[in-house]
Amino acid sequence: MPEVSEVVGIGLAGGQGVRARPLTLKAPGYLRSKAAMSFLGRRLIRWVIQILSSEGIKDYYVIAHGKENRYQIKVMIGYGEGFGVDVKYSPVKYDSLSTGSADSTLRMLDHWDITQPALVFPTDSIIDFDLAPMFRAHVEHGAVATIAAMVREPDEVAEKYGVMLTDDDGRVTEFVEKPTLADLREHFRAPDDEAFKKLPLRTNAGFYLIDTKALRELAGERSLAELRRTRLDFGKDLLPWLVGNGHPVHSHPVRRIGDLGNVDDFIETMVDVLRGNFEAVDRLLGPPFDPEQYVWIAPETLSMRDSTSGMTLAEKIAEKMVTIGPAVRIGRFCEIHPGVTITESNLDDDIEVHRDATIERSQIRDGAIVGPAARLHEVVVGSMSEVRSEPYDRTEIEGYVALGDEVVVYAGVHLADHISIYPRLKVPSGIKVPPGTEMAGPADVLRYL
Repeated sequence: MPEVSEVVGIGLAGGQGVRARPLTLKAPGYLRSKAAMSFLGRRLIRWVIQILSSEGIKDYYVIAHGKENRYQIKVMIGYGEGFGVDVKYSPVKYDSLSTGSADSTLRMLDHWDITQPALVFPTDSIIDFDLAPMFRAHVEHGAVATIAAMVREPDEVAEKYGVMLTDDDGRVTEFVEKPTLADLREHFRAPDDEAFKKLPLRTNAGFYLIDTKALRELAGERSLAELRRTRLDFGKDLLPWLVGNGHPVHSHPVRRIGDLGNVDDFIETMVDVLRGNFEAVDRLLGPPFDPEQYVWIAPETLSMRDSTSGMTLAEKIAEKMVTIGPAVRIGRFCEIHPGVTITESNLDDDIEVHRDATIERSQIRDGAIVGPAARLHEVVVGSMSEVRSEPYDRTEIEGYVALGDEVVVYAGVHLADHISIYPRLKVPSGIKVPPGTEMAGPADVLRYL
């Protein structure tokens, strides 16, 4: 049987982070690659490479799209020197020919003459899995493709995820695109409601082990060539074509998948990781400050003195002057004042959190300032942003709100329920922003004053 060490990685990095705005905006008109999003102190693609490298993959081929996208990724991971791996990039000249992720992959298999088994992976999701058993099952089944499957219950799946129907051996027999609960009841005739609610449904996680030799041969088939002329994505086109034409496609359950494509999913995945539910990520975070509470605090922050009390964070924790945990990661050189409460949150480097502020289920990026008595719940705060607040005029932000980089929110502002503030905007006191609003420029600010 082939060894796991033979598996190469093919990273799909061509997607633009439109759905994840403003998390992917560096400036109002400058969109970062989704792979460049910051997650728990590291760029997302760095997490992906580290996770897969720990599973034994040492050779990577990155399929980028556009010069800017390619440049951003090269800046973050180079040619793999910092990870002890080898990374190659798709040539710019092929970008204009691409009709989808699978089309680009087939073209690059030929360009690089890849014949080894390959794991095709997205660069904007994290995975918690063991590659060896997945690869072993892939080889034993003689599969052209094996799909990493996240097992979910019907309520979670309905109208959000596509479902794979499989036989007892895990071979995929049909794909059902984002079924309703009624569709699922029709497909899976459970004996009662309780049994139906607990049905283990397999959803496509976007990671695929592929037999590169078999796919290169199939690429010449007329019906597949026809598809490639218009569109050939993996999930929508290639995999259904393989199943429909009788080629063996299997699914293999993995422990967890973390989608970071929008603010809700970003926060849910971050909390999931900080609670210890992603083994592959947690072991890369380093030794925790408090293993029982899942708390990580950088030594430089533990020894930082705040300008209010003059005490170090370590002293304030010992004196119970702050509450940190459960499920918290704090980076380097953060100044945490007395009375602060931080739970289920990540703080990057060089952050100030002033007296009596509360941060729950939130991501605070490097250089941000959180004012006195501010309350943040389910918020992503961008780099160098400032949330001003006063004990007599508290700022409250809650309900999956995202502040872009260098945003200033003035004291007394209340933002709630899926509001997005684009980079460098100022949100003045007295503003009334409706739920679901996307504030993209100064005109939007004036509209709600």
